[in-house]
Amino acid sequence: MVNDLSNYWKIYNQEKKKLLQKVIDFNNKNKFNFLEKENYNHIRDILSLTLINIKPNRNKVKILDYGSNLLTISNLNNKINTSNFNFIIYDPFSEDFNYNFKFKNINYKIISDHKKICKDQFTLINFGSSIQYQHNFFMNLEKLNLKKTNFIVFTSTPISLGKTYLSKQSNHNYLTQKIYSFDYLVNKLKSKNFKLIFKSRNNDKYIACKKKKYKTFSLNLVFKK
Repeated sequence: MVNDLSNYWKIYNQEKKKLLQKVIDFNNKNKFNFLEKENYNHIRDILSLTLINIKPNRNKVKILDYGSNLLTISNLNNKINTSNFNFIIYDPFSEDFNYNFKFKNINYKIISDHKKICKDQFTLINFGSSIQYQHNFFMNLEKLNLKKTNFIVFTSTPISLGKTYLSKQSNHNYLTQKIYSFDYLVNKLKSKNFKLIFKSRNNDKYIACKKKKYKTFSLNLVFKK
């Protein structure tokens, strides 16, 4: 599974390289953000609106983007003031990707060592659309230091309204997604003092499951402590 995910991650990041540079160039030159296709403008806005609810302090606020890429933060420019944040991108395969991109008003760092992010503390953790590729997601969650975490965000993530189940990915048969139960996810985060404060659906075409069960939807979820 790890090798399959590694290959998929590398291919995905390479495919997005041209788009990433296009977004950065546009946002460096214009007053309003680059217009992305599909559901991305919607999910970027969810992250943006969550970020502006974080109270700034003397130091820059640390934000963890867990299992994503630079596209997530590249299009925050011209939407909100990003100067108060330090973005940490967790990419376990970052050694295979050139991250030499320069942003206007965005501070970021790439970390591939999972132990490092587990020791650190973050005000917001954005899982984006990654947990379906983490078959041991709740074990990974237990390892994270959530003492100072106020927000947890999931976007464009296939979630089951019934049981947790496995499904092959429709466009990459070598990948198996784990579709987590909505109720179990909410209750697990509730046990860690996080309350669901926002939920919305995306178009079902963004669900890449070969076989959908138990009323599976592409969801955006925001939890607050």
